[in-house]
Amino acid sequence: MTVDAPLVWIVDSAYTGELNARLGVAERLGYGYETIPLPDGDAEAYASLLESRYGHACRDGEARPLIVLSGTGEDTTGPIADIKEVFRERLLNVFLASILPDEIDPRLLEYDLIASPQLRGANIVTTVGVAHKMTDGLMEQAFHRHRDLFDGLAPPRVVLLVGGNTRYCFGFDADHARGLGRRVAGIVASLGGSLVVTNSRRTPQEALVALLDEVAGVDCRFFDWRETSPDFYPALLAGGDVFIATGDSVSMCSEASFTGKPLLVDMSDGTTEIYHRTIIGELIAHGAAKPLADTFETWTYTPPDPTGAVVAAIHERLAARRISRPLYSAGSGAVEE
Repeated sequence: MTVDAPLVWIVDSAYTGELNARLGVAERLGYGYETIPLPDGDAEAYASLLESRYGHACRDGEARPLIVLSGTGEDTTGPIADIKEVFRERLLNVFLASILPDEIDPRLLEYDLIASPQLRGANIVTTVGVAHKMTDGLMEQAFHRHRDLFDGLAPPRVVLLVGGNTRYCFGFDADHARGLGRRVAGIVASLGGSLVVTNSRRTPQEALVALLDEVAGVDCRFFDWRETSPDFYPALLAGGDVFIATGDSVSMCSEASFTGKPLLVDMSDGTTEIYHRTIIGELIAHGAAKPLADTFETWTYTPPDPTGAVVAAIHERLAARRISRPLYSAGSGAVEE
């Protein structure tokens, strides 16, 4: 790594999908990265912390470009925009959006780059789906570590990715789960294949029990997310032949569509928000997904790569800036012009 290679900082998040988006972009940038804490309301102390970190990374006296990856999840739009005052032209401030409200925070326009499946315009990368951690290599390696879990399952292997209720949508109950289970079981039976089911932290237990009861008539294996290793999920994406996902998670649907395999999405009004349906609608328009129906016919498509699109845009902006390298003053904690 050269001394003038960019520093990459990821703003931490308690939201798995949001954090994985930042990690996915950082890993594919290839510069290495560090995680920085969320702003805590003390702007002066936060700026001092970041200046200290930057100074430690620039101990040789050479200022380095800085990429900060933040996004939706916790409300940090303003505080992270503020760090532009600390690092000025050294900083490429990148906002990775999953779901944005109709009226966005005006301070979002202060960012150097916004990645969003909902927005279009200058300094915006309009993605198909949202950024994520999946790569072909990651999925393939995970599958080789867990291939015994798929032994004996008749092809095609249909993988059901079950989400659940969100902060604003509570329709994933036992009745809905039973209807979903009947549809899935019918598709698996029509294909003469097998079924793999996995849940998430948002899946209500009563709904899960009802769903599993409905699919008991087909060859089915259930894997509880609480009892699997962290790399089981990418193994599942590599090992499946057809995916059925609940539409309450745009991250889950984006990851499944990255495989290039058929993806059916349950987009029921009672279990998905309008923003979910809009974003997944773009996956459907791309040809990467279809709404879940009672029957299934296979198709092919070019997998969308939202993470790759963001990484390419960051590289383009770094090259276009032709950033000069002024000296960093460790004593003043500022960049000298």
